[in-house]
Amino acid sequence: MTVLQCDASLTAERASYGGIIRDDTGSAIMAFAVKGDDNSVPGMELYAILRGVTFCIQQNHLRVSIRSDSKLAVDILNGTVSCPWSMHPLKDSITTLFEQLHHKEIRHVWRELNQPADFIAAMDIGDGEVTLYPPDFPQDLVELIKNDSDRKVFFRTLSH
Repeated sequence: MTVLQCDASLTAERASYGGIIRDDTGSAIMAFAVKGDDNSVPGMELYAILRGVTFCIQQNHLRVSIRSDSKLAVDILNGTVSCPWSMHPLKDSITTLFEQLHHKEIRHVWRELNQPADFIAAMDIGDGEVTLYPPDFPQDLVELIKNDSDRKVFFRTLSH
């Protein structure tokens, strides 16, 4: 099954989203980053999923495990929470794309497990969109993917 990791980045200066598509062995197929214009984190997270699923379909990857560290975006798409009215058209676009997939799962993952997508979403690409393939990945991204493939263990600390 193809894995699509998605994330968004929203700062005072810019909004962007991105993702990485990996095969069933964990090897990267491609990554994408897009300058966004939505001013909400859930909206940007949903745009990342929309763009990633579009890429999967275009490349004939029709069995997809979608992973996001946005619990709200995951819950919206899984139907466990109501979607804000302003995001209904975006949700409808995503669910229409889902009809083209042979199998899908939408899973929430902890931020630590989504570091490659977080790195891509935070890349400063200027305006527009960039698509990257493994030979062109920045070294920091290569290391994050390797850590993920090696199943690096992360420990969360509880703060009081």
